[in-house]
Amino acid sequence: MRTLRRLFGTVLPFMFLAMLLTGCRKNQLDNCDLQTPLFSFSSFPIGVAVDDLLLQNDSMYQHICVTQFNRASPENLFKPAFIQPEENLFNWIESDRFVEFLQSKQMRIHGHTLVWHQQNPAWMDQFQGDRTGWESMLRNHIYQIVGRYRSSILSWDVVNEAFMEDGSLRQNFWLQHIGPTYIEKAFRWAHEANPEAKLFYNDYGMETNPTKRNAVIQFFSNLRLKGVPIDGLGLQMHVDIHFTDMIMIEKALQEVAAHHFLLHLSEVDISLNPLGKDYTLNNKDLKDQADMMYRICKSYKSIQPNLQFGITFWGISDQHSWIRSYFNRLDYPLLFDENYVPKPIYCQLKKI
Repeated sequence: MRTLRRLFGTVLPFMFLAMLLTGCRKNQLDNCDLQTPLFSFSSFPIGVAVDDLLLQNDSMYQHICVTQFNRASPENLFKPAFIQPEENLFNWIESDRFVEFLQSKQMRIHGHTLVWHQQNPAWMDQFQGDRTGWESMLRNHIYQIVGRYRSSILSWDVVNEAFMEDGSLRQNFWLQHIGPTYIEKAFRWAHEANPEAKLFYNDYGMETNPTKRNAVIQFFSNLRLKGVPIDGLGLQMHVDIHFTDMIMIEKALQEVAAHHFLLHLSEVDISLNPLGKDYTLNNKDLKDQADMMYRICKSYKSIQPNLQFGITFWGISDQHSWIRSYFNRLDYPLLFDENYVPKPIYCQLKKI
């Protein structure tokens, strides 16, 4: 009996510790493992930004993508530099493969993005022509892409990040060569190429910057009055755990919904190390991240269900987050860690 007591006295604490390290209690295990898809817990689509090379070459990445999410946004593949690297030379091989694979897995695809000031090919940056020439070039770019995927991609980010923080239009080359009507024209051309597609304007900071948000809402409300087909707004929602004014985020979601735009939380990630300091991952920050995501989802669910286009996370694993490469800092903003183990934020989402 002494031997058994000693054995239990040694083993039981380790068993208890192991249970704690799973991040979930026994009655939460079903919510934290990967057996039940994340999207099955939601009444609206749960999407993810997908890297096509990882989708082809990383089996665990592919498995999580097609089993946990029911909508995919191409992270880079449909941006102009990738899909039209030379004038009138479209890279259909990779984009067709991407679309066909995801369709075979019954995943919806949200196109991203047709018009942007970044990741454009050199020929487009250096395009020579008058205003009519620039319009023709942009129209062709939109027509070719949206038209090719008319039956398979039923929603698009038509224009991306066209506003500055003060609410003014960004001085990009589209504005310089076509004028502010480039935005209106882009939406009209996308609609002509696919009248059935839902068309979105997508931008960052609108959830926390009322000046920018109000300018965007007013601009696209005015376009609607002119008959421009604009269905929704994408709030990228790149936030961090140190932003604690959830009332501001709730207000942003309500304001978009009050103007009857479909609302897409389109590039969600929650940074733990926004200042780029020396950083050690810790349980408190992981919990704060999970709690913040829970509150964002609860706020999102409070708007009219018919305006809930869905929530898209900008990546699967922390190791592939754009934040690490773009800002050159260590961060852990996504649902899965470097080894594709679900984090507390994933577990919390299944309670919504």
